[in-house]
Amino acid sequence: DLGTMLIKAAIFDVNANLISLSSREINVEFPKPGWAEQDPNILWKTTCDVIKNCLRKSGISSSEILGVGLTGQMHCTFLIDNKGHLLRNKAIIWLDSRSQDILSEYSQRGLVDVLYEITGWRLIPSMQLLHLIWLKRNESETLKKEGIFLSCKDYIRYKLTGELCTDITEASVSGLFNPIKKSWSEEVLQLTNLTDISNILPEIRNPWELAGEVNIQASKETGLRVGTPVAVGAGDICSSALGAGAVKPGQLCMIIGTAGIYELVTDTPVMDHAKSYSIVCHAVPDVWLLGSFQMTAGASLRWFKDEFCYEEIVKAKRLRSDVYKLIDKKAEQSPLGAKGVIFHPYLKGERSPFVKPAAIGLLFGLSLETKKEDILRAILEGVAYAAKDNIDVFKNRGINITEIRLTGGAANSHIWCQILTDVLGMCVLVPKIKDSGILGSIIETSVATGLYRHISEATKKFVKIERIFSPNLDNVKKYSKLFSMYRKLYKLLWDFYEEYDSVISLQ
Repeated sequence: DLGTMLIKAAIFDVNANLISLSSREINVEFPKPGWAEQDPNILWKTTCDVIKNCLRKSGISSSEILGVGLTGQMHCTFLIDNKGHLLRNKAIIWLDSRSQDILSEYSQRGLVDVLYEITGWRLIPSMQLLHLIWLKRNESETLKKEGIFLSCKDYIRYKLTGELCTDITEASVSGLFNPIKKSWSEEVLQLTNLTDISNILPEIRNPWELAGEVNIQASKETGLRVGTPVAVGAGDICSSALGAGAVKPGQLCMIIGTAGIYELVTDTPVMDHAKSYSIVCHAVPDVWLLGSFQMTAGASLRWFKDEFCYEEIVKAKRLRSDVYKLIDKKAEQSPLGAKGVIFHPYLKGERSPFVKPAAIGLLFGLSLETKKEDILRAILEGVAYAAKDNIDVFKNRGINITEIRLTGGAANSHIWCQILTDVLGMCVLVPKIKDSGILGSIIETSVATGLYRHISEATKKFVKIERIFSPNLDNVKKYSKLFSMYRKLYKLLWDFYEEYDSVISLQ
């Protein structure tokens, strides 16, 4: 599981029992304002180290591995030539917003609306379409070389197998794909003046198919057996929804990880005339996801932890405990509403339920009485308010939500689960296996290797619910009023965001 800030490897047996888990944090580089990049070579080396460590901890032979599955962060642009050499030393990732001027230009020209009708995606700076347009305008020599663009897990799969391809879930979030026809869109290439680089688009396969086998070089670097089957796999948001068991129409998967992802399963990919949500091909045959994508969620808590929780970090090391468990205990000391502190989690702008790259994070309502626990609770509540703001997009369109399943880091936090439940006013189901992205890739791999015939069959076998959180009706009423304040606050700041951004950018 190739996350934005954490790479994980896990070994499961055929009965979905976790045998071994290994992980390592990785860095995101921000070389210029708005830029977000990662080094593909470091990603590959870290992946190899994590796989080797996972195998070592398991105590089993690599010959016992039935197959390898992958998932990872989406909206990334890795450029390589047909021999596997990098055409650009750094990959542009989804946190990048350097293309916001292009987005503004396309909005003024009316192209944003036209592109939505083709791709089902409301244009955002994260998308590969805008990455490629920016590269053509600013680094044209890079795109003149013959090559292929891949997303993160596609690049790692290539390093494992030598196979150059992407999958239908990754393609469907690129801005270059028609989710109804399930193919690259020649019309998009024409509208965006990219027809001269159409050969950069990779072959598209289904996530539940075999992509290839572990090659000799990858075997040496990872410890995996030569010839081990490797599944195509799916992007993280789709793999996570699958691993959470969100496979039937009406089920909503809420992923509170680095970002906040809210995806509603549907068997009818209906475009939204208000363009409030986007359409994604699911990692399940003939099913789609209606998606609303918050820019930063868990990343807000990690930022505060890294910068202001030195005391908790030291204590966690001394007790050999999880620092986030200590942070939860601290947040529990603050009452509902965090003593009036409201947090806006727009630490890298926002892309849903509104597109506002210039939006900024905010702690409002600070006073001399405010304590650390109040700010921590405000962060948990602020992310929950943002979750409701996004999920209301579907409700406001009259789309029925039958249940909500929570996955990602927030699913490990009892207090955060209850806050989300109370803010949303609906029961929240938490799967037994919280690493649902990994579990989703395991499900895909079990079908690709022939262990199971169908995704639905494998899902029933692997996905189990651990706990159901029920809303406290008194808390629901209180949070409803606070949520109104949360929304009113960003509306008051709406025009100020751009004014502030224009002043700060001059420094």
